Amino acid sequence: MIDCINTKIENALKDDNIVKIMNKASKRFRNQLDKDTINTCQLNALWKTFVNHDPAKGAKFTTYLYNGVFIECMKEIKFSKKSDRFSGKLHDNIPNKNDDFLMIDILDELSETDQQMFIDRLSNMTISEMSQKYNTNRESTRRKMHKIIKNIQKKFS
Repeated sequence: MIDCINTKIENALKDDNIVKIMNKASKRFRNQLDKDTINTCQLNALWKTFVNHDPAKGAKFTTYLYNGVFIECMKEIKFSKKSDRFSGKLHDNIPNKNDDFLMIDILDELSETDQQMFIDRLSNMTISEMSQKYNTNRESTRRKMHKIIKNIQKKFS
């Protein structure tokens, strides 16, 4: 089966009409894909055409091949856009495994009361609750938290 298809592909690549149809279908992608990628798309489409084409369904071989090359090129462009989108460096705000250690190091640089206030704030304690816990007024606690957060932000940047 595979040897039969390979000989059909070799014979098809010698046929000028089939090569012209494949080139015509891939012509609009010349600016977006390199020659090797276009050639790969053409060969994949030719292979799939020989495997899947059924003349009983009414489509001519050349029409099936033209559409196959077009679809293969579109898939390749879509795939290359996805890989380009994910190939870049991750954004700095995306957490990774090392952030936990960095957070512990920054907390070590704070005083004991500042550490405890920051942890309380992270555990959803309100400013009013914190002011009662530390025997300060609400505004002083808010300012202290603001100062702690500014300190931590400086160390992150």
